[in-house]
Amino acid sequence: MTRYRHHLAALLTLNAGLLCAAAAHAGSWTADAPFGATLKGDLYTPTTPAAKPAILVVIHMCTGHSTTVHGWFDSFADQNGFYLIAPDAGKQCFDSSASRDGDKAAIVKMVDYVVTNKNADKTRVFAAGMSSGGCMTNTLLAVYPDIFVGGSAMPGFPAGGWPSGDTTCTKCGSSPPSTDGKYWGDIARKAFTWSGTYPCSQQWVGGGDEYNFNGWLPAVAAQFQNLSNLTGPTDGTGAPSGWTRKVYKDAAGNVRLETNLGPTSQKHDLETVNPTLYGKVVTFLGLDKPTGACGVTTTGTGGSTGSAGASGAAGGSGGASSTSGGTSSSGGASTGTGGTSSAGSSNTSTAGSSPSAGGPGSSTAGAPASGGSPATGTAGATASSAGSAGSGNAGGGFSRDSGGCSFDASGQSSSGAIAGFLAAALGAVFARRRRARS
Repeated sequence: MTRYRHHLAALLTLNAGLLCAAAAHAGSWTADAPFGATLKGDLYTPTTPAAKPAILVVIHMCTGHSTTVHGWFDSFADQNGFYLIAPDAGKQCFDSSASRDGDKAAIVKMVDYVVTNKNADKTRVFAAGMSSGGCMTNTLLAVYPDIFVGGSAMPGFPAGGWPSGDTTCTKCGSSPPSTDGKYWGDIARKAFTWSGTYPCSQQWVGGGDEYNFNGWLPAVAAQFQNLSNLTGPTDGTGAPSGWTRKVYKDAAGNVRLETNLGPTSQKHDLETVNPTLYGKVVTFLGLDKPTGACGVTTTGTGGSTGSAGASGAAGGSGGASSTSGGTSSSGGASTGTGGTSSAGSSNTSTAGSSPSAGGPGSSTAGAPASGGSPATGTAGATASSAGSAGSGNAGGGFSRDSGGCSFDASGQSSSGAIAGFLAAALGAVFARRRRARS
């Protein structure tokens, strides 16, 4: 009997060791990466970076930190080989005002570091964030169209809706001063004149948002529609149950703006959405593809803080069409000094179709009350460090436990085969034991 217990203990120890060894190949976060920016931030290196990896800047909400976003997109980065940058506000909220300085310039500095030091693709730089991070995402798309090619706000204000120097979300609970597209477009153009293709944009907001971000959604949509001269809205497909999706298209029929309005039961904190939104963000942006953004081929230089000015006018007629991301629509490839092309395929068939399961856990993260100081309860929930060790990841990828040993929950990695082999071995041990006793 004792001998079999020793066999069992040895096999279980080997099982755990091999599983941990297999999981050691997962990507990892580097805290306080040497970006050389005025903000601190973390850098996630995927398991196997792509030959020319994309970059996704993941931006936390008010009262959050860079570690708050750990786990949101990690498994998708591993699956597709792109880098994650997680800036830390170092204060209650990011200053997301419509200018190319301060926190915004610091984030671009982080992007430049990854482009220079990690061989990242400067034509495939994206942003995604929640609440204050969503406001920052929209601002980066509107005032840095020479750097970013797409983003997803969960939710956010339009660029210009966040006052300069504000670090406490003083506009939370307010209504926009205007929903006119030209009003908001002019704010972005004043910050940076751009004649190239503006980034694609995805917007998420709960219908019962206690800070009235849903009331700001028309202004957000109007701004991006005006900047990119988009038609719409028309009904979109693939929205989560109970959500309303609208899409806006460019002249070639490509979806360049998607808005998603949740039911009235959905409050501000979109970490609570189940299934989580992260997989839908990845699919819309095209981060699950080796090239392009939102189903459109990316071209140009981009990725440099020195490209101020109105360059990147569309031109050329290559007649090339792309089928990545959905139904193809042919047209001439647009080239410029930092934008995306206007040719390629629309993303209407696949936007939001990628399932994701097992999010980083619910959180009371969100914007503080309009008074500025973080509150509790319905007046202004504070953020918890969701996504750190001890919480599951989105997308059925790597989940973490308190022991630091990870495994591939999808069952498709080598650890699954190892577990199967060891299970068979354990079965043989017990079968031998029964024969010996009979």
